[in-house]
Amino acid sequence: MRRMADPLRAEEITLRDGRKVVLRPARMEDAESTMRNVNRIGREGIYIMVEEVPDLESERRWLEEFDGVRNVLIVAVDRGEVIGAADCHAGAFPKDRHVGGIGIAIQDGWREAGLGRRLMERILEWMRARGFAKAELAVFATNVRARRLYESLGFGEEGVRRRHVRIGDDYVDENLMGLWLGP
Repeated sequence: MRRMADPLRAEEITLRDGRKVVLRPARMEDAESTMRNVNRIGREGIYIMVEEVPDLESERRWLEEFDGVRNVLIVAVDRGEVIGAADCHAGAFPKDRHVGGIGIAIQDGWREAGLGRRLMERILEWMRARGFAKAELAVFATNVRARRLYESLGFGEEGVRRRHVRIGDDYVDENLMGLWLGP
């Protein structure tokens, strides 16, 4: 019988463009780097809800949530610097504990190389290993590249929050997507 790899392993992967990054669970000592990652993406203003993590203490409090059992943060690291991340938070109540909410954030310059797919595959692998029955996420309707990725992984649209996000002067829909993992 073949043993499954530990979804919390550290693993060097090669992207489509030949660059190599390490995927691994985040550690507390990553706080400055994870904060730089999210703040760079947040400043773009078009991909994630967060615009800025104001200080290192806030980032550390966020990192403390990840126990690897009910919540996980997988980071993509290049030469010691976090350049992408994907997280999953389990439902907080008995009625939705089988559901994990996913978030993903990849820096400019690292998109279109297959990193998003690899991060999503690792998060879904972790969810299956932990017995989650459903993955869910929300994506801005304007983020066509991300929506295509999620659909290619089997996610389907479950709802739309009309004009839910304000990007500049525009009110943008937020698409809610889900993937049934079983049973």
